[in-house]
Amino acid sequence: MELNELRSTWQILEKALERGNQLNVATLRQQKLDAAHRSLRPLKRNQAFQIFMGVLFIILAALLWSTKPTAISVILGGIVVQAYGIGCVITAGMVFSSLSRIDYAAPVVEVQVGLAQVRRAYGICVLVAGLSWWFLWIPLLMLLAGLARINLYAQAPSVIWIGMAIGVAGLLGMYWIYLYSLKSSNMRLRRFVECATFGRSLQNAIQQLNEVRRFEEEVLS
Repeated sequence: MELNELRSTWQILEKALERGNQLNVATLRQQKLDAAHRSLRPLKRNQAFQIFMGVLFIILAALLWSTKPTAISVILGGIVVQAYGIGCVITAGMVFSSLSRIDYAAPVVEVQVGLAQVRRAYGICVLVAGLSWWFLWIPLLMLLAGLARINLYAQAPSVIWIGMAIGVAGLLGMYWIYLYSLKSSNMRLRRFVECATFGRSLQNAIQQLNEVRRFEEEVLS
């Protein structure tokens, strides 16, 4: 009888411990999901601002077309600026679409998959709306000069070519830093580059879910 009672008591304790672990996991999961959701707010604000800037560039291009420019360089500058504006709106829309598809009530693995899709969309956004600024300032300057009836390429071609050279050097430099960070054992450098590339708010959200996943594996395994 004593052995049976001890066995029964042990089973009760095991079930109580299991329920406690499940409660701890559920509590931590909700806290981390809420924190991940909150950390994505700056990303949403940034994308809204990007859409605003995209519309602004489209309007600038429309103003240029209203002047009926004839110089090829000015026309090309306007086309590039307008394409950039459209690209900003489209890529920001891709990020918003990815964010809207995340179901925070789903299992952590599914939320992680959703954030991975947001990360891919944001990576495209960075390429289109961010890194392109190494060169975009040149057609933007040409467009603004065109609005003043000035053909910048005809008046100061060296500005264009020097700007192109600076853009190539800057872009290659950033690419080298990114590759170096992937191979480096310096975790602070890798995290800095990751945050600079994919945004601190998105990286924080991913980290919150990774912590939940590790806790689940440790406690429930």
